[in-house]
Amino acid sequence: MSCFNYIVKFYELNGYELEATNLQAKRYKYKCSPAGIQSNFSHFEATFDSGKEKFSFEIQHNLAVQSSHDNNIFTTPDISIIKKDKVQYTKSYYDAKTTFSFVTNKDLMSFCEVKQFNPFPELLFNFLGVLNELKKEYMTDDGIDHVPIHIAPSLMISGKPNKQTTNIKMSLEKRYCVNILFDLFYSATYTFSKGNVRNLRKTGKKPSC
Repeated sequence: MSCFNYIVKFYELNGYELEATNLQAKRYKYKCSPAGIQSNFSHFEATFDSGKEKFSFEIQHNLAVQSSHDNNIFTTPDISIIKKDKVQYTKSYYDAKTTFSFVTNKDLMSFCEVKQFNPFPELLFNFLGVLNELKKEYMTDDGIDHVPIHIAPSLMISGKPNKQTTNIKMSLEKRYCVNILFDLFYSATYTFSKGNVRNLRKTGKKPSC
């Protein structure tokens, strides 16, 4: 939940207007696991006014996202930034006809994975598999040229790195348009502060990434 709140803060500090929506009993209800349908939980709406046009997105928690390679398979990142009003529902995905909430890949803008571990090499490399599956077009240093900006796909890790994982982070961030964030128990407030949030990698109009 803390990482979700920091992503909301990222958008607020980058000129978006934020609104908590779909409150449950007048309270914000986090979706802390993939279980359950999206309409039973809250999310944030993020709106950017360019002066000529308004762009609206949703910051969703544990929403299934369609693969960028195969329309019939899905995976669920911890945090997804999607186009507004694009969550879909179907009863045909599971054998038991349970309702399945998802978003199509074309409506996904970016995503974040959150891990409460000390970082280790396989964890960092596994993130690239999720990146390739959900946003293969981000597997380049340039990202995507669009308006407005979004946070680049990010791996957010609570634990402290060692020399090896620090070197891997630096290498991956040079090759791909991603953020790999370590030690968030202690560094998140600094990383997502007004003065430092500009250092996070973004997708959008160059040279933002």
